[in-house]
Amino acid sequence: MTISRRQALGAGAGMLMATLAGRSLAGDYPDKPVRIIVANPPGSGLDADSRFWAAGLTTLLRQSVFIDNRPGGATTIGTALAAKAPPDGYTLHIGIPSSLCYMSELYAKLPYKPTDFEPISQLTALRSVLVAHPGLPASTASELVALAKARPGTIPAGTLGIGTFQHLLGVWFGAITGTSYQFVPYNTTSPYAALLAGETQVMFDALAASMSNIRAGKLKALAVTGKGRHALLPNVPTFEELGIADYDASTWFGLLAPAGTPKAVLDKLSAACATLAGKPEVIQRYHEYGGEPVGSTPAEFAAYIRAERAKWVPVVKRSGIKLELT
Repeated sequence: MTISRRQALGAGAGMLMATLAGRSLAGDYPDKPVRIIVANPPGSGLDADSRFWAAGLTTLLRQSVFIDNRPGGATTIGTALAAKAPPDGYTLHIGIPSSLCYMSELYAKLPYKPTDFEPISQLTALRSVLVAHPGLPASTASELVALAKARPGTIPAGTLGIGTFQHLLGVWFGAITGTSYQFVPYNTTSPYAALLAGETQVMFDALAASMSNIRAGKLKALAVTGKGRHALLPNVPTFEELGIADYDASTWFGLLAPAGTPKAVLDKLSAACATLAGKPEVIQRYHEYGGEPVGSTPAEFAAYIRAERAKWVPVVKRSGIKLELT
């Protein structure tokens, strides 16, 4: 097919206009408040962290960035609402491993797809920990494995429900070590109270959720994820040290936008997130309870999500868990 000079000039002018429009959008954005939808209730850990990042973005972008909590439906209500928002950069979403990596494997029908979002920036990485009640006759993950093999399926492990992060962490650990546990589903924060009271014996969770009780001696940490020991828990071995090298389970959250949001907007938000992640006070905040700020680019975050999905999907498939939204 032959392209005329007029057509070529027209195409070139169109590309130039699009480029200039993108630059203009990046320069003007945001010129009104930005909403970040969080699919968890007010007062939750994710809510508190999201508000922390929103406050930082408000300062950097010189425009109000606020949190809109939309809990319910195993996080699907808020996630679907964000997915269907106009792709103009004024409605964003805090994404977590479940919504982006394995919910699609747990539920036959979801009101959104992971591809409905554009990655902006991974905000945090949070190590995982295996914690136990002080009365459990095991002091390391290796000792727990031996105990679990002697008592298959009887050691109670608290979770926030079937198919939740805590439950799947335990399922993953059991698959790797050839052990099984009695997973006990709770609601809200009650699995922690149950573990402290001795109703359950172990829990697999993000280190941030257990750090205060570990420090107070109310729970004992049997192992942490990561390549090296955590600075706050120098006496606690990593799973890798104990010969459980494939258990690279951690949690994280990141900033997303509806698919189709202009690249110039994504890049501006990503740059702001990177600036925040590098601030000493932000680094200190996360190091205090076992995490670290990230501040990645959209491309880096997209690659990370793909890698995480490659880890989590086999875990869910092995579990055989199938759920329905109510």
